[in-house]
Amino acid sequence: MEPQLQQLMGSESATFRGIQGAAMEAIQQGQSPIVAVMPTGSGKSMLFMLPAWVAPRGTTIVVVPLIALRGDLQRRCARLGIVCVEWESRQPPDEASIVLVTPESAITEDFMTFWNRQRLQHRLDRIVIDECHVMLNRQKDFRPAMAQLGRLTVAQTQMVYLTATLPPTEERHLFDRMRSTPEAVQLCRACTCRTNVAYQVFQPEVDHPCQASYQWVEAPEVITFIHSRVQRARPGKVIIYGPTIPVVLQMAELLECEAYHSKQVDKAGVMGRFQSGNINVIAATSALGMGVDIPDIQCIMHVGQPRTLLDYAQESGRAGRDGQGSEAVIIQPAGIDPPKWQAEGLQPQEMAQVEHYLDPGDDGCRRAVLDHYLDGTVNGYRRNQCGDWDAPGAEEQRCDCCDGGWLAHEAMASEPGRIHSNTPA
Repeated sequence: MEPQLQQLMGSESATFRGIQGAAMEAIQQGQSPIVAVMPTGSGKSMLFMLPAWVAPRGTTIVVVPLIALRGDLQRRCARLGIVCVEWESRQPPDEASIVLVTPESAITEDFMTFWNRQRLQHRLDRIVIDECHVMLNRQKDFRPAMAQLGRLTVAQTQMVYLTATLPPTEERHLFDRMRSTPEAVQLCRACTCRTNVAYQVFQPEVDHPCQASYQWVEAPEVITFIHSRVQRARPGKVIIYGPTIPVVLQMAELLECEAYHSKQVDKAGVMGRFQSGNINVIAATSALGMGVDIPDIQCIMHVGQPRTLLDYAQESGRAGRDGQGSEAVIIQPAGIDPPKWQAEGLQPQEMAQVEHYLDPGDDGCRRAVLDHYLDGTVNGYRRNQCGDWDAPGAEEQRCDCCDGGWLAHEAMASEPGRIHSNTPA
């Protein structure tokens, strides 16, 4: 379908990149189910946009978990001349080439009636689950509809699952949620490593006693370090993640920046100001994670260790979308363990994965730990350390374990009083 891709993009030089070509071939051949694991910015959306453009009388249903993603897809389809609409039960979009639907609506009787009508009219080409890793979330109160999307297989049409975050250890879990088996799945997997992101863990020695969970965020060593990172990221943006709404509100007050969380009344306004550059720093819970596609985020900081390594991969993956060198930093004081409630509902192996990242031990490289978890072995290769994939003019950013001078530099940067301004960009 490369000639059609060139025609759609209006460029004779347009070509499929990496695993994108193999995934498109599998879609064209009608294989099902297909799981495509591709890095951010590698053209996952083109896997359903191009077939919809080539066969506009057919219908492609795309289950999209986030409002921001739906709006972005509609704008991109409009630019390419593809009829793309959001599902509304009062006005079923029978003539659209692409129909966007939330997970909650996708499993309703009204929507089942819609896709069944499309199937009987021989118009239903495929169902696509975008950001399918969300189906893996084990938190009982997190959008239970996501775990039920496997019910869509009764539509007896091609099923395509897209994600940039699927650890090999979670493949079987996803296949179960898909109501499929490893033998039946056509898996197209590319390396998802973020070579332009430097991974770091800052463990300050906090002098004053901490009587309550996360009281240490007020320590001068911590605040000074965060300000140094904000200054270094200018004119780029910074996200500071906290584990709970109270911690996020505390950070926002200390840093004099805005807060983003699930109970924030003006979420759209805060996000709009952040995207436009009216504000450059934001404190947030995990509510600001998936679907954030802002190119100039130069630094992601986590106050306290992340809940799971999968969460961390998703949230730290917001950094460096413009290809520029960026940082992902966890701030966890030495000798202070996270509160017990933070581990509630987690499997022992999930906690062990985070601990291994914080202390790589014999692996000696945080990027290696993260890449082993996210990608395993790809095309016969398993990462050993930062720099394995250096190319002329495109060297990988080093993690703090591989950058011998990092610790001394941060010791200077975190001296209280070295950064005097309390007003972030």
